[in-house]
Amino acid sequence: MRHLDGESRNQGSLLPDTLDDYVADDHPVRVIDAFIDNLDLVDLGFSKATTKSTGRKPYNPADLLKLYVYGYLNQVRSSRRLEKECHRNLEVIWLMKRLSPDFKTIADFRKENASAIKGACQAFIQFCRQADLLTGRLVAIDGSKFKAAASKDRALTRKQLRERRKRVERLVDMYLDQLAKADGEHNNVEMESDRVQRALERLEAEGVQLDDIESEMDERKSNQHCSTEPDAKLMRSGREGIVLGYNVQTAVDTDSGLIVHHDVTDRSADTQDLQPMAEGAKEALEAESLAVVADAGYSNGEQQAACETQDIKVAVPSRRAVNNQSLEFFQKSEFHYDEKRNSFTCPAGEELQYTTYSSKDKTLLYSRRGCSSCPLQPKCTKADRRWVSRHFHEAAFAASEARLAENPGLMGVRMAAVERPFAVLKQIMGFRRFLCRGIDGAKAEMGLGILSYNLARIVNEVGVPRLLAAMR
Repeated sequence: MRHLDGESRNQGSLLPDTLDDYVADDHPVRVIDAFIDNLDLVDLGFSKATTKSTGRKPYNPADLLKLYVYGYLNQVRSSRRLEKECHRNLEVIWLMKRLSPDFKTIADFRKENASAIKGACQAFIQFCRQADLLTGRLVAIDGSKFKAAASKDRALTRKQLRERRKRVERLVDMYLDQLAKADGEHNNVEMESDRVQRALERLEAEGVQLDDIESEMDERKSNQHCSTEPDAKLMRSGREGIVLGYNVQTAVDTDSGLIVHHDVTDRSADTQDLQPMAEGAKEALEAESLAVVADAGYSNGEQQAACETQDIKVAVPSRRAVNNQSLEFFQKSEFHYDEKRNSFTCPAGEELQYTTYSSKDKTLLYSRRGCSSCPLQPKCTKADRRWVSRHFHEAAFAASEARLAENPGLMGVRMAAVERPFAVLKQIMGFRRFLCRGIDGAKAEMGLGILSYNLARIVNEVGVPRLLAAMR
């Protein structure tokens, strides 16, 4: 039979003579090597970047960072699997120059360098900005839930805690009744007493454990607790329902598709993330002004107003009470607001003055009495007093809504920009769940994932030769 035959295993040379021949000149792994070699690891704060004159020599953090970036690009995130790749993968052997650290050394590097890894992400954005590979014209912000390493079954809410406490109390009462009944019948009293006593001791231990969990909830000011990963939180995640995990926030340059800034939080909602993400993106791009777009989940008048003061132009659909009455009455839009007088003028020409405010709804309330004598009352209100509200940060909401009205396709641009990175991370790179426990470990992992994503994205857009030339 005629088949293709491999080379004989007894040949004198099965591999190229030098390590540099293991990978092609235009292989993406060369970009990883060149970029990380140009980083100032001491300035970024990597552990063991500076060495001592005594003791065993440590591995260069640059080599371990290269190993992790390569691994995340190729769906190899486990430290044990990366250890194996150092022995059998020619690309890794080239990248590591035949170094083969053990899995604990690899794992410790990721655990100890969360902030430094995020700094490496920012350094790559600086390189892309200086090489004119991104514009910073418009940044889109979005978040996605990633599962924690711990199981959701280990999480407990206050409601579940109360139910478990009631169950423990009910079982204690039941065993005490059994013990009293056994004493009354004088049958197998000793054996029955021992069995019940052991059960009561277990229930008592469970009650103490529940007390400890409740104390930790109070200390963290939280309504939930996970015994194996206290930092993780139960969150609603679209089609997946409730997951135990973290909320990953990204700010994406809409022209290049690069993630210019990211963060990992334990907040389920996005309402507190607009300002920190916008400020982080502006700092990363070193821009004097910035245009930002996000979905309605980021609607926050206070943060939008703060962004405006920093020359960050926000476009976010507003979520607020509109104070509209039934369609048979005049709507709020038909009342004219006078900023100098801080009052509204109704369709009849009467002035509604500032009356009070609602801290809950964050609104200022305006009203006037005597509507019953107004000829337009049937079209305005059934009461003698008409009320109109204005949000504390109405100006910021109005500016955001005006930008969306001027550019109706802006939300479509946002979706195209922010959904792709999450799809690549989860589907192509296999990053659906964190391997490290705790929010610091999650931040380290996400930093490696996003650095890998940005490298792959720019390699696909620009090509290896041009990138290598820019890095020299």
